[in-house]
Amino acid sequence: MRLTRTEARQANRRALLDAARELLSRDNTDISVDTIAAAAGLTTGAIYSIFGSKSGLLMAVLIDDIARVDVLLDPLRDDPSLPLPEVIDRYVSAWFTTNGDDSKTKNAFELRVLLAAVEDDRLLKQLTDAMNEEIERLALVLQNRVIDPARPSDRTTAAHASVIASAIKALLTGFALRRVATGDPLDLARRTCLALTALAS
Repeated sequence: MRLTRTEARQANRRALLDAARELLSRDNTDISVDTIAAAAGLTTGAIYSIFGSKSGLLMAVLIDDIARVDVLLDPLRDDPSLPLPEVIDRYVSAWFTTNGDDSKTKNAFELRVLLAAVEDDRLLKQLTDAMNEEIERLALVLQNRVIDPARPSDRTTAAHASVIASAIKALLTGFALRRVATGDPLDLARRTCLALTALAS
Protein backbone atom coordinates (compact mmCIF):
# COMPACT_ATOMS: atom_id res chain seq x y z
CA MET A 1 0.00 0.00 0.00
CA ARG A 2 1.43 3.36 -1.03
CA LEU A 3 2.00 5.91 1.76
CA THR A 4 0.53 9.37 1.52
CA ARG A 5 2.98 12.27 1.50
CA THR A 6 2.18 12.99 5.16
CA GLU A 7 2.68 9.34 6.14
CA ALA A 8 5.95 9.16 4.24
CA ARG A 9 7.19 12.33 5.92
CA GLN A 10 6.27 10.95 9.36
CA ALA A 11 8.00 7.65 8.56
CA ASN A 12 11.13 9.52 7.42
CA ARG A 13 11.01 11.69 10.53
CA ARG A 14 10.84 8.62 12.77
CA ALA A 15 13.66 6.91 10.84
CA LEU A 16 15.92 9.95 11.28
CA LEU A 17 15.11 10.28 14.99
CA ASP A 18 15.81 6.59 15.60
CA ALA A 19 19.03 6.65 13.57
CA ALA A 20 20.31 9.77 15.33
CA ARG A 21 19.48 8.34 18.77
CA GLU A 22 21.20 5.05 17.98
CA LEU A 23 24.33 6.77 16.66
CA LEU A 24 24.48 9.17 19.59
CA SER A 25 24.19 6.29 22.06
CA ARG A 26 27.34 4.72 20.59
CA ASP A 27 29.48 7.73 19.75
CA ASN A 28 30.37 10.84 21.73
CA THR A 29 31.81 12.60 18.68
CA ASP A 30 30.06 15.15 16.50
CA ILE A 31 28.14 12.87 14.11
CA SER A 32 27.68 14.27 10.61
CA VAL A 33 24.34 14.73 8.85
CA ASP A 34 25.63 12.38 6.14
CA THR A 35 26.15 9.61 8.70
CA ILE A 36 22.71 10.11 10.26
CA ALA A 37 20.96 10.22 6.89
CA ALA A 38 22.78 7.10 5.67
CA ALA A 39 21.86 5.20 8.85
CA ALA A 40 18.21 6.11 8.25
CA GLY A 41 18.39 5.10 4.57
CA LEU A 42 17.67 8.68 3.48
CA THR A 43 19.47 11.65 1.99
CA THR A 44 20.74 14.68 3.91
CA GLY A 45 18.03 16.65 2.14
CA ALA A 46 15.46 14.83 4.27
CA ILE A 47 17.09 16.19 7.44
CA TYR A 48 16.92 19.78 6.19
CA SER A 49 13.42 19.35 4.78
CA ILE A 50 11.98 17.89 7.99
CA PHE A 51 14.06 19.50 10.74
CA GLY A 52 15.58 22.57 9.08
CA SER A 53 19.09 21.84 10.34
CA LYS A 54 21.21 19.30 12.16
CA SER A 55 20.59 21.23 15.39
CA GLY A 56 16.85 21.00 14.69
CA LEU A 57 17.14 17.22 14.36
CA LEU A 58 19.12 16.92 17.59
CA MET A 59 16.57 19.08 19.38
CA ALA A 60 13.81 16.82 18.05
CA VAL A 61 15.66 13.79 19.47
CA LEU A 62 15.83 15.44 22.88
CA ILE A 63 12.14 16.43 22.79
CA ASP A 64 11.24 12.91 21.66
CA ASP A 65 13.12 11.55 24.69
CA ILE A 66 11.11 13.88 26.94
CA ALA A 67 7.88 12.56 25.39
CA ARG A 68 8.95 8.95 25.97
CA VAL A 69 9.34 9.62 29.69
CA ASP A 70 5.78 11.01 29.76
CA VAL A 71 4.46 7.47 29.20
CA LEU A 72 5.55 6.81 32.79
CA LEU A 73 2.70 9.00 34.00
CA ASP A 74 -0.08 6.77 32.61
CA PRO A 75 -0.27 4.20 35.44
CA LEU A 76 0.00 6.96 38.05
CA ARG A 77 -2.70 9.02 36.36
CA ASP A 78 -4.99 5.99 36.34
CA ASP A 79 -4.77 5.49 40.13
CA PRO A 80 -6.05 8.61 41.96
CA SER A 81 -5.93 6.79 45.31
CA LEU A 82 -2.11 6.87 45.48
CA PRO A 83 -0.85 9.40 48.05
CA LEU A 84 1.65 12.07 47.02
CA PRO A 85 4.79 10.38 48.45
CA GLU A 86 4.00 7.14 46.63
CA VAL A 87 3.34 8.94 43.33
CA ILE A 88 6.67 10.76 43.61
CA ASP A 89 8.53 7.59 44.58
CA ARG A 90 7.07 5.57 41.70
CA TYR A 91 7.70 8.35 39.21
CA VAL A 92 11.34 8.81 40.26
CA SER A 93 11.94 5.04 40.17
CA ALA A 94 10.38 4.75 36.71
CA TRP A 95 12.31 7.82 35.50
CA PHE A 96 15.61 6.19 36.48
CA THR A 97 14.59 2.91 34.89
CA THR A 98 13.84 4.70 31.63
CA ASN A 99 16.95 6.85 31.86
CA GLY A 100 19.16 4.08 33.16
CA ASP A 101 21.54 4.54 30.25
CA ASP A 102 22.59 8.00 31.48
CA SER A 103 26.20 8.28 30.50
CA LYS A 104 28.84 10.78 29.53
CA THR A 105 27.78 10.28 25.92
CA LYS A 106 24.12 11.09 26.60
CA ASN A 107 24.90 14.04 28.82
CA ALA A 108 27.37 15.45 26.29
CA PHE A 109 24.64 15.20 23.64
CA GLU A 110 22.12 17.00 25.83
CA LEU A 111 24.61 19.76 26.63
CA ARG A 112 25.37 20.23 22.91
CA VAL A 113 21.65 20.61 22.20
CA LEU A 114 21.25 23.10 25.06
CA LEU A 115 24.16 25.17 23.74
CA ALA A 116 22.64 25.15 20.26
CA ALA A 117 19.33 26.31 21.74
CA VAL A 118 21.00 29.21 23.53
CA GLU A 119 22.17 30.48 20.14
CA ASP A 120 18.93 29.87 18.24
CA ASP A 121 15.70 31.45 19.51
CA ARG A 122 13.53 29.00 17.53
CA LEU A 123 15.23 25.96 19.09
CA LEU A 124 15.12 27.56 22.54
CA LYS A 125 11.36 28.08 22.22
CA GLN A 126 10.87 24.45 21.16
CA LEU A 127 12.85 23.22 24.15
CA THR A 128 11.16 25.61 26.59
CA ASP A 129 7.71 24.60 25.34
CA ALA A 130 8.55 20.88 25.61
CA MET A 131 9.88 21.25 29.15
CA ASN A 132 6.91 23.35 30.27
CA GLU A 133 4.47 20.80 28.83
CA GLU A 134 6.35 18.02 30.62
CA ILE A 135 6.05 19.86 33.94
CA GLU A 136 2.34 20.54 33.33
CA ARG A 137 1.65 16.86 32.64
CA LEU A 138 3.46 15.80 35.82
CA ALA A 139 1.68 18.51 37.82
CA LEU A 140 -1.71 17.15 36.72
CA VAL A 141 -0.73 13.74 38.10
CA LEU A 142 0.43 15.27 41.40
CA GLN A 143 -2.73 17.37 41.88
CA ASN A 144 -5.39 16.41 44.45
CA ARG A 145 -3.19 13.78 46.13
CA VAL A 146 -3.25 12.96 49.82
CA ILE A 147 -0.14 14.63 51.24
CA ASP A 148 0.09 12.54 54.42
CA PRO A 149 -1.95 9.32 54.81
CA ALA A 150 -2.42 10.23 58.50
CA ARG A 151 -4.39 13.31 57.36
CA PRO A 152 -6.38 12.12 54.31
CA SER A 153 -8.29 15.37 53.96
CA ASP A 154 -5.09 17.36 53.25
CA ARG A 155 -4.55 17.24 49.50
CA THR A 156 -2.29 18.93 47.00
CA THR A 157 -3.65 21.97 45.22
CA ALA A 158 -2.88 22.88 41.62
CA ALA A 159 -0.32 25.40 42.93
CA HIS A 160 1.38 22.75 45.13
CA ALA A 161 1.47 20.29 42.24
CA SER A 162 3.02 22.82 39.85
CA VAL A 163 5.80 23.79 42.27
CA ILE A 164 6.57 20.16 43.16
CA ALA A 165 6.61 19.07 39.50
CA SER A 166 9.01 21.90 38.60
CA ALA A 167 11.27 21.00 41.52
CA ILE A 168 11.27 17.27 40.66
CA LYS A 169 12.23 17.96 37.06
CA ALA A 170 15.02 20.34 38.12
CA LEU A 171 16.37 17.86 40.66
CA LEU A 172 16.32 14.90 38.27
CA THR A 173 18.01 16.87 35.48
CA GLY A 174 20.73 18.13 37.80
CA PHE A 175 21.17 14.76 39.45
CA ALA A 176 21.57 13.01 36.09
CA LEU A 177 24.39 15.38 35.15
CA ARG A 178 26.05 15.16 38.57
CA ARG A 179 25.82 11.39 38.64
CA VAL A 180 28.16 11.09 35.63
CA ALA A 181 30.90 12.90 37.54
CA THR A 182 30.31 11.70 41.09
CA GLY A 183 28.47 8.39 40.81
CA ASP A 184 25.99 9.48 43.47
CA PRO A 185 23.62 6.63 44.41
CA LEU A 186 20.15 6.76 42.90
CA ASP A 187 18.64 6.52 46.37
CA LEU A 188 19.86 10.06 47.09
CA ALA A 189 17.73 11.43 44.25
CA ARG A 190 14.71 9.47 45.45
CA ARG A 191 15.01 10.72 49.04
CA THR A 192 15.54 14.29 47.87
CA CYS A 193 12.46 14.20 45.61
CA LEU A 194 10.37 12.68 48.40
CA ALA A 195 11.39 15.57 50.65
CA LEU A 196 9.55 17.84 48.21
CA THR A 197 6.27 16.74 49.77
CA ALA A 198 7.06 19.44 52.36
CA LEU A 199 6.27 22.02 49.69
CA ALA A 200 2.60 21.03 49.97
CA SER A 201 2.42 21.48 53.73
